[in-house]
Amino acid sequence: MNAKMGQQLTLLGLGAMAFYGIMLSTGNLSIEVMPQFLVSAVIFLTSGRIMRTAAKNLGDSEAEQNERLKGPEADWPWLTALLNWTAAMLVIGIMAIILMKPAGVSLLEAISHTFTPAHFSAEFVP
Repeated sequence: MNAKMGQQLTLLGLGAMAFYGIMLSTGNLSIEVMPQFLVSAVIFLTSGRIMRTAAKNLGDSEAEQNERLKGPEADWPWLTALLNWTAAMLVIGIMAIILMKPAGVSLLEAISHTFTPAHFSAEFVP
């Protein structure tokens, strides 16, 4: 957030209001659609002002705050290896499930046959 971007947003809002005024005066836009355009111009104007005041409040302490807010550095080689191994295990697991199910059986039917029924009873108990 810097003051220059706030000024650019304010100028964009003023330009939008001028454009909408010209379009309304020439008759290209009707008065029914004007509120939507005015709201967008006001949003640009207020966001520019808010960014300017925030940039003034931050001042030189922005670098100090960035250093304070900065956490530990990420270990990218380890995270990349973790992602690669996780994706590989996921692909191998999916392929194993697809290859181990019988040929004429759907995946849902094969999964339903793996669980025992809730009311299982043996025929003969010694």
